[in-house]
Amino acid sequence: ERQSAPLILAYGTEEQKRFHLPRICRGESFFAIGMSEPQAGSDLASVSTRATRTSNGWLLNGQKIWTTNADHCHYIIALVRTSGTSEDRQKGLSQLLIDLQTPGITIRPIETMDGEQEFSEVFFDDVLVPFDRTLGDEGDGWAFAMDLLPYERSTALWQRAAWLHRRLGD
Repeated sequence: ERQSAPLILAYGTEEQKRFHLPRICRGESFFAIGMSEPQAGSDLASVSTRATRTSNGWLLNGQKIWTTNADHCHYIIALVRTSGTSEDRQKGLSQLLIDLQTPGITIRPIETMDGEQEFSEVFFDDVLVPFDRTLGDEGDGWAFAMDLLPYERSTALWQRAAWLHRRLGD
């Protein structure tokens, strides 16, 4: 929400905006941000989670780690490699809007030293993502990731309040 709404507002299609933004504002839809990977860490240009073009959509395989609140979210915006190799660094990266209920996704919470489970690992095993879930154009993922980072921790209070409001309502 704190990260996803500005990104969807700036780069999403009209259909993506109409679908996601009202739900985000009402606290009905929560997004995780999938960037870090076990082999890449914070070196986002080295992500290796691969989305391969098929006739039915992107076929996604890989893993994200340290994904905040993924086990409580409905969607994830994931930085993935859609072309080239990790040696291409910033080229060939795209952002996908992925429904976390899609078959092939496994979320495993990570327990921190204080016993909390705020972070998760997210595994993608042959996950089919429709092409219309691509944020912006294929290959624009690096630029979008750089736009996303300032929002990463800047408005956490708003997200927590929306999440609590929704839970109280339920």
